[in-house]
Amino acid sequence: MSDSAVQRFYRFHATVYDSTRWMILHGRRRAAAALDLHPAASVLEVGCGTGLNFRFVQEHLDPAAGRLVGLDFSADMLARAERRVARTAWRNVELVQGDATTMHLGRLFDAVFFAYSLTMIPQWPAALDRAAEHLAPGGRLVVLDFSRFDGWGPLAPLMRTWLRLNHVETLRPYEDELRRRFARVDVTYWLGGYNFTAVARKGAR
Repeated sequence: MSDSAVQRFYRFHATVYDSTRWMILHGRRRAAAALDLHPAASVLEVGCGTGLNFRFVQEHLDPAAGRLVGLDFSADMLARAERRVARTAWRNVELVQGDATTMHLGRLFDAVFFAYSLTMIPQWPAALDRAAEHLAPGGRLVVLDFSRFDGWGPLAPLMRTWLRLNHVETLRPYEDELRRRFARVDVTYWLGGYNFTAVARKGAR
């Protein structure tokens, strides 16, 4: 999908995202807890969209000491996130418009979070590389996303096709590529492969 196509897709979906995604984006609070944050942690969410996951991360942060940076490619989605941040008066949230495959934020984070975003990035290996570069030694990277629906029988190809029509690719080797980049990766699957949660840890120097 081209950059302009991505922007068009999210220009429409920004208006309906918050009211519809609760039906399909399951496991977000659990995945945020897997970041294993301390109250003063710094967190980068890649593909933060409208900030729908911010509250799950904020549950683990001290608002005076912790820091959350949300990065997204879509200006329309970030505009919604900005309104959410203003409405909730979060003073520890920074929003950045940028490309996950080329981001250079000039700092390291204690944790990096992908929540239903990695499967929508065409050059996703590059996004994982940039995420690893931004992760501090000893930090955690958590990916929550759609899996292959292996336990769904004849419904599996239907689900994968429906997601592909929404620019979500479920059949790429996400777990394998994480294991190539990190010495330790734990992966769990939910509801017959509806989604997976991968927790990767970066070794200390």
